Amino acid sequence: MRSLTAPGGRSASTAHDAGSDTASGNASGPGPGRRVWGLAGLITMIGLAIPGAWLIVHAGIPGNGPNGQAPLTTPTGTVTVTQPVTSLSVESYGAPIQVTARPVHRVTVTEAVSYDPGAGAAPEVTAAVSHGRLTLAAPACATSDCSVGFTVIVPSGVAVTAESDNGPVTVSGTADTDLDSGGGQVTATRIDGLLTVTSENGNVVVNGQAGQPGGGAAGGSRPGSGAILNKVMVMTGGGNARLTFTSAPANVNVSTSNGSATLAMPGGPYNVTADSGGGPPPYVGVPISASARRSITVSTQGGALSIERN
Repeated sequence: MRSLTAPGGRSASTAHDAGSDTASGNASGPGPGRRVWGLAGLITMIGLAIPGAWLIVHAGIPGNGPNGQAPLTTPTGTVTVTQPVTSLSVESYGAPIQVTARPVHRVTVTEAVSYDPGAGAAPEVTAAVSHGRLTLAAPACATSDCSVGFTVIVPSGVAVTAESDNGPVTVSGTADTDLDSGGGQVTATRIDGLLTVTSENGNVVVNGQAGQPGGGAAGGSRPGSGAILNKVMVMTGGGNARLTFTSAPANVNVSTSNGSATLAMPGGPYNVTADSGGGPPPYVGVPISASARRSITVSTQGGALSIERN
């Protein structure tokens, strides 16, 4: 049994089963914003303040809650995960998600809980590590009026799956990455491997170096190989897409459903399929060859389509 103590002398008990890859336990602060960590005993809590001192009232639109209250946001501090993490799954239920890879050895997580005080207490934020996969969520928010924003720092080589349900998603420097914003804007930079984005009307911006074809699982690259953005799939459902590469990717597939698509591509040639679906004629300014090993497929279904030479 181990005790984690937050500022103000408050503590939370944890338990850890040393014979399992997944530990279980609770780290619950007083008042709103309770946290339940499935990797208890393997984390360090930093800056868990007294909830009343952290409470921030957002200048929301009057009438959002049943009694007209604006949503409340309670930052609950930063957690350092000491257990090795090779992949991350995170869901925010409408709040922003930001994941950044840096030259670090441990994952750090900062969360901010938003909820309607007229509808009840703040939701529990849960996390668990199993076989190297860290999962961050607040299951109550799937059916309640609440959300949790996550800012996560991960080591290089960590794969990411993120779902924001209309919140913006920003990811940089991670390995194979699968993003679904549900309508929020997506920004992905220097993804090392396979990148899949679904935004459902949100705009998508992709920037980064590209690598050589093949190299790793799912057509992605080996961690640390330096092969960035080998394969990219973007579906905006009506939002605009802008993709910029500094070296040639293996293949790119973009569908906007009436949003515009602008691609800036280096080198060439490429095997290109460009269909604006009755919109303005596509502009293709890169070298084209039907036998090229690199391919670009873009469909806008009426939106402007431009494939430019970078």
